[in-house]
Amino acid sequence: MARKTYIAIHTYMSDEAKKQMLTTPYEEDKQTDVEWEERWTFDKCKCVEAWMGNDDFFFCHWEAEDEQDIHNALELNGLDQFCVTACYRIHSHIDTEALTGETRSYPPWKD
Repeated sequence: MARKTYIAIHTYMSDEAKKQMLTTPYEEDKQTDVEWEERWTFDKCKCVEAWMGNDDFFFCHWEAEDEQDIHNALELNGLDQFCVTACYRIHSHIDTEALTGETRSYPPWKD
């Protein structure tokens, strides 16, 4: 099945969950960006980008066959214990770091 693009908004369940997620790990527990990618790559989905600040939520860009595959991946890595996640299907994605000069896609309008 072809993968679709999603934006996930992850909201921390509590201040304690937020603290656990944002606290810098011990040196031996730190991971490289390559290790992060491996950890968030699954058979039916992959997290391709993440934006995390000090707010009560953070965002991730996912490619997945369907939304449930994202929730399954979050559960496998334990993120469901720290965050509530809402996934939104994205029909148009423009990355200014990868412009092609081709006509951009226009999403179908749905009421």
